[in-house]
Amino acid sequence: MILPAIKKIRDSVAFWTATPKRVEKFEEMAKFLKVLGLDCKTRWNSTYKMLSIAIPYEAVFSRASRVEKLYDCAPSKEEWAFARQVVDRLKMFDEITKVFSGTDYVTANIQLLKICEAKEMSKNMIEKFDKYWKDIQGPMGIAIVLDPRFKVDYLLGFFETLLGQNSDQCLAKVQEVKESLFDLMKYYEVDEHEGPTESSGPSLDTSLLSAISARVASRRPAMTKVKNELHRYLEDELVPFTAESFQILDWWKVTGTRYPTLRKIARDIFAIPVSTVASESAFSTSGRILSEHRSRLTPEILEALILL
Repeated sequence: MILPAIKKIRDSVAFWTATPKRVEKFEEMAKFLKVLGLDCKTRWNSTYKMLSIAIPYEAVFSRASRVEKLYDCAPSKEEWAFARQVVDRLKMFDEITKVFSGTDYVTANIQLLKICEAKEMSKNMIEKFDKYWKDIQGPMGIAIVLDPRFKVDYLLGFFETLLGQNSDQCLAKVQEVKESLFDLMKYYEVDEHEGPTESSGPSLDTSLLSAISARVASRRPAMTKVKNELHRYLEDELVPFTAESFQILDWWKVTGTRYPTLRKIARDIFAIPVSTVASESAFSTSGRILSEHRSRLTPEILEALILL
């Protein structure tokens, strides 16, 4: 149903932009200059833009069908109504794709939230959605845990949105993320270990202290420094959603100093983009020019292909 409805609107736009005379005639009816733009069939974002511009002029197209005998592709009321539904859905995907594929990438804590929003809108596209997003990568889950508004509580809710209300499966996924974060903390603690600071006090017998420290550690419960830090962070209250101006990087810069190892992880995890694919490639349904069979093209042939 979507193709016939959009085709009629596309044909209508093509008809009224085909000649300057028709453009002038349409402008007289619409009292607005350059309101139409034809889409590129292989890029759904251009179709979204064409529809979003054309839909407000439904009445003009209807009137045009009565005054222009050659114009025989006017959409029906039902097709206009369907086009409005399509635009509402494409708008969200257009915004999400721009967020993921822009030049100024969002911090990683937003990624899973946006993907869940797309999941809610993709009931009829679930098969293709699951192909790309059902297996959430570890860093994306860790980014949610490191958002003080979400942590483990919301991570479980996100997994339930993606995988269904299978509590055992979702709990297992959350546990995997927690274990990955704990392993990462051990790595960062060792990798970022700072040497002893200078002291103006009396010198200490470090060899004696090391021996005593080993005996003390053997008697204490097996709660490592990083494990204790992670436990404190997860047990702290969630940051409320009241402030729209909440900046997660600022929070970790100021409040996050209480969790030094997690702070270092957050610095790197939030900088990971969800995709490095350019937005035009994400929008396009045409194939790649440089396939595996064309990996040895000369610059001249490549330029000719692009121009074509």
